[in-house]
Amino acid sequence: MKAMLLAAGYGTRLRPVTYTMPKPMVPLCNRPLIAWAIEALRHAGLTDLIVNLHHLPEMIESYLVDRYGSELDIHFSLEPKILGTGGGLRKVRPLLERERDFFLVNADTIQFPDWQSLRRARFERDALAALTLRHPPPGDTFTAVWLEDGIITGFGRGRGEPLMFSGAHCISSRIFRCLPERDFSGIVDDVYEPVIEGQRDEVIGFVDDGLWFDIGTPQRYLSASRGMLEAIVGGKIAAPEGSGVRGTSLIHETAHAKKTIEKSTVGERSVVEGKAHDSAIWNDCRVDEGVTLESCIIANRVEMRGELRYTNSLIVRDDPLIPRDSTCRFEPGLAVFPI
Repeated sequence: MKAMLLAAGYGTRLRPVTYTMPKPMVPLCNRPLIAWAIEALRHAGLTDLIVNLHHLPEMIESYLVDRYGSELDIHFSLEPKILGTGGGLRKVRPLLERERDFFLVNADTIQFPDWQSLRRARFERDALAALTLRHPPPGDTFTAVWLEDGIITGFGRGRGEPLMFSGAHCISSRIFRCLPERDFSGIVDDVYEPVIEGQRDEVIGFVDDGLWFDIGTPQRYLSASRGMLEAIVGGKIAAPEGSGVRGTSLIHETAHAKKTIEKSTVGERSVVEGKAHDSAIWNDCRVDEGVTLESCIIANRVEMRGELRYTNSLIVRDDPLIPRDSTCRFEPGLAVFPI
């Protein structure tokens, strides 16, 4: 089974973290986002992986080679200029065009669909593609994907029921006949919509309302962290390798954390002697005894010393790559972003 992960974006809504880290490498419950996507696909029989890269590509490539290089056949497609979903797919055509079908997945979305059922749904109707869809949360804003009798009738407007795209496709290799002969294109705007409007082929929807999280913003990240932590503590999802459940929290085996943390995650080699509640503390951090954290994200290598209290904050190490005119508040060695 082959899959392509889309990992070339800038992750602008998750800044300032993504000034110095590619979004697919952002850890969630002590595992990078891209690794959650790969682990889900591995359980379905993934053998060959293609990853497109643009922003800070070396970090992603190094991690994937070290972690999965001996288990998967991995190909990287570097895009000096971002090519869009269609253009990125067209660039790797030689790797996929002889397959019956393949998966195309957002590398920064947490989801656990039944991959084989998605594939079977596409195959049984010989559709051009099958997309994972879900019923949106109340009050959420999204571009509606309209579904009628299992067939997608439009994006933004159409017939049937308005649903939300979850971030995964199973695509027939005949997609390569439909992609525009140019570098940049979008698979929805330039392929799916014209195909549907011209009734030249079918694009179908596979509805799955299971566990799913979008990691677009710091607020959504915290919501995803809460949801995934609850699922791990409750035994619905296995803890990532090297981490274990302690009470209501998830602690990496190389970390040191006092019993003053609740409903929080602590990453590799971090030391937490202060209080943390509903917070995500990433790798190589130091949180001293006088520090109190409430609903915070503490990025890699942050050191917090003295008597400090933070609530609803994303905190990263100060770095020249973070613009001085950003919405961050700069403190000695730290950039603090309100959530």
